[in-house]
Amino acid sequence: MVGVSHYDTALTGYQWNNINGTNDISLLSPILQEQGFQITSLLDEQATYDAIIKRLQQFIQKSKAGDIVYLHFSTHGQPVEDISGDEADGWDEAIVPIDAYKLYRKGFYEGERHLLDDQLNTYINKLRKKVGGKGIIYVTIDGCHAGTASRGNDDMVRGTHVGFSPNNKVFKPSKDHRSHYVLTHDSKLADIVFFEACRADQLNMEVKADGQQYGALSFHLAKALSKTAIDRQAKEIIQALQSEIHQLGKWPSNQNLVIETSMQQ
Repeated sequence: MVGVSHYDTALTGYQWNNINGTNDISLLSPILQEQGFQITSLLDEQATYDAIIKRLQQFIQKSKAGDIVYLHFSTHGQPVEDISGDEADGWDEAIVPIDAYKLYRKGFYEGERHLLDDQLNTYINKLRKKVGGKGIIYVTIDGCHAGTASRGNDDMVRGTHVGFSPNNKVFKPSKDHRSHYVLTHDSKLADIVFFEACRADQLNMEVKADGQQYGALSFHLAKALSKTAIDRQAKEIIQALQSEIHQLGKWPSNQNLVIETSMQQ
């Protein structure tokens, strides 16, 4: 579990606004521990790019066939200009570690500490193979690559419309408005479920509860997990999450939960 709150430091060149990512981890960790999960976390200054990569590698090595695996990221997100050419809209999505700068500067910072979706998926695919067809992997991303780093009326947003681009390319949000994606199912690989806080064209807002602020997705997921345990089927936890969003009335009106899954339903 990765959570960053105090972004406004020399590690990021004072370029990012602070959020409340560590609150999400504090909220979810005890709930997951009660369900039998062994929790490891990287918080604030621990959550450097190198530390995240190292922990992912260790995580893959430690995982066993048939495991139920949960990965969580409560961070800023940012669109990064696609150099490899594999993105239809010309932009990769990136998780922003504590030591990633917001702006491109040739010879100083060229994006080497942004965790791109391509790279994350490489590790997740290795994990799917290691856990195998009898296991399942859940990935929660309570960040946003299409928000704006701003604060107003006590609302806090995770992400930025400012694209990270070596060619001064201007980011334009994707026109893909789907909220559900079907991923490849393979009987030899673990099934996977992604919970994502918003679509690519939307802001990811935090919500306030009991005097604290949380990512909207993390808050509602915690409510769902307090009633429905994570298991190998996924269907019940998906339904529980959607139910909490509908009933609590706290989900921001300007964003949509996105679910990507390989589960055959």
